[in-house]
Formats: sequence, C-alpha cells, structure tokens
Amino acid sequence: MNIKPSFALAGFAVTLLLSACGGSEDAAVAPGPTPSPTPAPAPVSSFTKNATWDLAFDAKGGEQCFDIDTQKAVDCASETWDFKAKSDGRGIASFFSNSGTSGAGKGGALSSPFDSKWADLKKWLNAMTDPVNGALDTNSYLKDYAEGVFTGTNGIKSAAFEYDLAGDHKLSPNFNVFVITDDSTNPEAKKFALQVTGYYGGKGGAESGFPSIRWVDRSTNNESNATIDARNGWAYFDLEKNALSTETGTWHIAFNRNSMKLNSSIAAKPLGGFVAAMPDGFYTADGKVIAAKFTDIKNLEQTRALLTTADVVPAKPKKWLSDKNASPLSPAAKGNYPVLDYGWYTYYGEATAATKAGLAAAHMLKANPEVATMIRSAEGNSYARVHLTDIKYADPSNATSAKNWKIEFDIQPKP
Repeated sequence: MNIKPSFALAGFAVTLLLSACGGSEDAAVAPGPTPSPTPAPAPVSSFTKNATWDLAFDAKGGEQCFDIDTQKAVDCASETWDFKAKSDGRGIASFFSNSGTSGAGKGGALSSPFDSKWADLKKWLNAMTDPVNGALDTNSYLKDYAEGVFTGTNGIKSAAFEYDLAGDHKLSPNFNVFVITDDSTNPEAKKFALQVTGYYGGKGGAESGFPSIRWVDRSTNNESNATIDARNGWAYFDLEKNALSTETGTWHIAFNRNSMKLNSSIAAKPLGGFVAAMPDGFYTADGKVIAAKFTDIKNLEQTRALLTTADVVPAKPKKWLSDKNASPLSPAAKGNYPVLDYGWYTYYGEATAATKAGLAAAHMLKANPEVATMIRSAEGNSYARVHLTDIKYADPSNATSAKNWKIEFDIQPKP
C-alpha cells in the first residue's frame, strides 16, 4: 500500500535538504540588476506647422494679408486674414492683427516686437502657456486699438481701465473724465464729460464685455448713463440721444469689449476729445497704481462731481485728439535720426549709418530677425509666432526700388 507523505513531512524534508546544502529556507535571494527608470516622454510642441510669406511692396504701397490657418496670402477684404502688412509708399511698413479697430476677428498680439525675442518664443510649447509665468488668459493677447483719447500707457493701452490688480484677470475703471466734442473746430460746439464706470454686466452682473458709462451734456449738466453689450463686435453709441446707433449712423463713441474709439467723422465734423480730469487716490505721483483704491465701493459716488466741475472744460481746451488705428504690432519707432528702430526692422537715414549696417545707400531698411511676437488668429483658436527675417531690394543700391519682405511663422493649428 502506497502512503503519500503529509505536507508537514514534505516541508521537513525540504528543510533538511537545504541544511545539507548549507542554506535555509530563510536565505536571502541575491538581488538582480536594478531596472533603469523609464524616461519621461519628451515635451510635445503644439507648433506643428511652418509658413513663409514673401510679399512685395512697390512705391505705391498698399496692404496685404496672410491667413495662418491656410498658410496663404488672402484678400484683406475677407474675414479670415490674421496678419496684415501695410506700406505707406515711403517704404515704412506697419503690421496689424484681425482684432479691435483693425478687423472684426478675435485676433491679437502677445506683445510688441520690442518686448519678445524669437529665441525665447521658440521655447514655448503652447501659445497659451508661458514657460516662465504659466497659463495665459484670452486678455493676454492685445487687440488693435484706436490711438487717441482712450489710449493709455499701461500694459493694456487703456486710459480708462487697469487690468489684473487682484490677480483675477479683471478690468477695473479708474474714473478718468474724458471731454468729447462733435466739432473740435468750433469752440461753441456741444461738449460731453464722460466717465467709464464698469465693465461687467449681463446675467448675474459678472459677465465681461458690458462697459458702463455715465456722462453729462455740459450745456445742461444733466447726467445720463448706459451699459452697452459690446461682447460681439463694435457697438456704436449716440451720447446726445442716449441710444445705440449703427456704424453708418450718428454716433460719438463705440465699444468692442474693452476697446473704445471716437467717431472721426460724425456729421462730417472732426470729433475729438481729451482726458480732462483724473480723480485723486488712484495713482501715485509717479503714475503707479494704488490697487486698494480701485476696490473702494465709494468710487462711483465720490468721482461724480468731476463731471460737472467748471474747470473740467477750460475756456481754451487742450488739443483735441482724433483717433488713428494702432496695434501692438506697430509700436512707435525708437532712437534718433538717422537711425530709427521700428522693432521688426531698422531705418538708416544717412549713407554712413547705412554702410555700417551693410547697406548700399541711405534711407534703406534692414530686418531684425531676432525680434518676434505671438499672434492669435481671427477665429481665436490658432496661433503663430512670427518674425521678419529679411528685406531685399529689387535694386540693392536704390532705396526707392521695390522691396520684398520675408516673414516666417511657426503655427499652432486650431484643435
């Protein structure tokens, strides 16, 4: 009869066997090689397309446009252009995005060419994430604007608002008083004193794109106020009638979210304005923001009297400002003649300076390919970093000959 050993006896036998071999069942197992750590995946860039735009301007100048989504030149009358180049015929070129006062699109520019370098922007993996400062919001891309009475020196180019004072990406009014006339050539023309008092409204009163204003007709000092829905393009407003108007109708002031402009041709008269008063307590003597003042709930009432103060409209008003179209992409030149730096390129007005720059004649331009910026498309869902890499003359010794401008884009396509 075969009898199977119990599990206890079997274990005892294994123990004896290990002992006989000089080991034990508790003996440590020799470690194997340490596995190499799995390498982190390489960062993936959202900039997956490239384009080069070669455009030529002759002595007549003109304007040309480019679409970063199709990587092609397009008609500037279309709604899809993203980047515009405009020449004044003297050789100087300006650039614009499809935004604000330049177009009905959702475009914008991250910075002036004076503020960004191509080498730095090449390190970005996504147009909405700054490698140093983190995630951006939509207001980080600055719209084209009407340079005039509502233009300020702050980061958002606004004389009516400050931005992100509490780290909440919100706009705060400074209650400056703007005096507006519908005929800057006539001292007796009607004048309005106006303040921007807010930017949020809609359902719940917290939605952006609802600028609020109050104003007085200085001939009567009667106060009026309005909140304008400016979320979806330009909204035109008639101060005299206290009513919305149309682009071709009678209007004094227009709003496109936080962008503002004056009507330069109301009733075929030169409309203009100027900043007439700045309330106390919002800025230091050297112009720095006093953030705590902007949150004072008494501001609305405490600044009201400025609208009717006698000296807000002096007997001899300051120079009336009319609007002109401006863009972060086209900053004012820096330097002194004969060398003027336009950011994207430098102008050399004398032969000696031109020769030092490697140019053949005076009044020539030379590209600055190291400077750059980031732009957003008209649709608002694609981006491109852009720089001007070269300017070539049809006749290298003739500053008035046709010029070819070479512009390069690294594109982050729409999702």
